[in-house]
Amino acid sequence: MLRVGLTGGVGSGKSAAAAIFRDLGAQISQSDEVGRALMEPGEAAFESIQRHFGPSVVSGDGSLNRAALARIAFDEGRVDEINAMVHPLVIAAQDAWADRVGENDSAAVAIVESALIFETRFNGRGPVAEGDGAPWRTRFDRIVVVTAPLEVRRQRYIARLAGSVPHEVASADFDRRAAAQWPDERKAALADFVLVNDGSLQHLQDEATRLYALLRQEAADRNAEAM
Repeated sequence: MLRVGLTGGVGSGKSAAAAIFRDLGAQISQSDEVGRALMEPGEAAFESIQRHFGPSVVSGDGSLNRAALARIAFDEGRVDEINAMVHPLVIAAQDAWADRVGENDSAAVAIVESALIFETRFNGRGPVAEGDGAPWRTRFDRIVVVTAPLEVRRQRYIARLAGSVPHEVASADFDRRAAAQWPDERKAALADFVLVNDGSLQHLQDEATRLYALLRQEAADRNAEAM
């Protein structure tokens, strides 16, 4: 099996790339989806957040008040507190998922999509000290970074939110999210593969298809060597 980390900045198109890889046969775990599931009432992240921040982050129906949590995270500058509670749980869940994928298909390509693969200083057990190396190096065999020019990413993000929030609010939200992530150049320097997503969806489809052939072949080669 080949464990692949798929990352990119907000608006880069990493989710579109993940969808293409899924259609080609890869197994995909999206960090946002895993995080949302862990924030459902009764789940570990929900319980931790409720204990830490109190009733203000719980809606009347007992679910997590995501708008209130977002205000705490960004307006009060407490993103790191939330990440410290959620990231280890998400990573542990994804590591367990990848193990199950490998047990079912030893030649599988298991891809974890996450915006913060490089930035996070956590593994599935908790924080990792700076002197202990980068956590992503032990989680993944290969890293794929999706890039696009900053203004292209901004316009994609604004278009995604069109109709739900004003243009200026979406633009400010993009800036806030982008500021919390490494720039593309820094990510690309550490990547094994870079998908430049500055054109059409068909262009991304073609590039991702070529890349997936390489990933699939490496997974097959690793499986053959292990036999």
